[in-house]
Amino acid sequence: MALPRADAKNLTTCGWRRRMTLLGNASEGRSHMNTSETPGGSNASGCACCDGAEAPVSRSSLAGRMARTANPTGWSITLIAEMAVAIALAAALGQLKIVTMPQGGSVSLELLPILVIAIRRGFVPGIAVGFLYGLIQLMLPGAFIFSPLQAALDYPIAFAALGLAGLVEVRDLNTKRAIWRVSAAVALGCAARLIPHFLSGVIFFAEYAPAWEGVWLYALTYNLLFLVPEAIITGFLLWPILKALDAALPRTVPATG
Repeated sequence: MALPRADAKNLTTCGWRRRMTLLGNASEGRSHMNTSETPGGSNASGCACCDGAEAPVSRSSLAGRMARTANPTGWSITLIAEMAVAIALAAALGQLKIVTMPQGGSVSLELLPILVIAIRRGFVPGIAVGFLYGLIQLMLPGAFIFSPLQAALDYPIAFAALGLAGLVEVRDLNTKRAIWRVSAAVALGCAARLIPHFLSGVIFFAEYAPAWEGVWLYALTYNLLFLVPEAIITGFLLWPILKALDAALPRTVPATG
């Protein structure tokens, strides 16, 4: 039996909404249709088959953030383009070094684009951007390669770890609390990056440690000498950059408290 045109249209609209919810379109670009809800919880368009349906995972929760971006096959062209731009910017900024260490490592602004993607788009895209940038950095001037494992630890793995900054949810950037959240995101990302660098230093650069200093202490202090200044500079610049981006390119579904 054929459905009336109005009912068929409602079912088609509902099916489209369900597919877009599963794909996490709100985090990947602008939705093709308005899916706002009324205060009572029903869809504003009056889609009967969606009314009373089980609510999706909160988009502001960690599980929601993972669901939106964990599967690369669901990434939109917009997100992929943003990631490509971030990688290119990181490669350019990485060549403008403020300080360069003798056995690798430097102070630059290369972390900014990676952390922007991690915070705005989630930690999975952030990890992907960091990993790809690390691979590209192996081919750029200044790469310090001692062995394949050392190169993997110091470049793709270390920069991929920066993407873990996306685990920190940064909400309304106009509040003081957001400043602390941005700082926590930078601290988490840089701390995660420190671990591969530290392991690389202990395993491959122990011979450079002075006789009076333990290998683990040498590896730790050596990496902190450039990671701490880089994290501080990045933290100061990241918050206003995120504010500017949110003003120019608002997030489709803002995080809620």
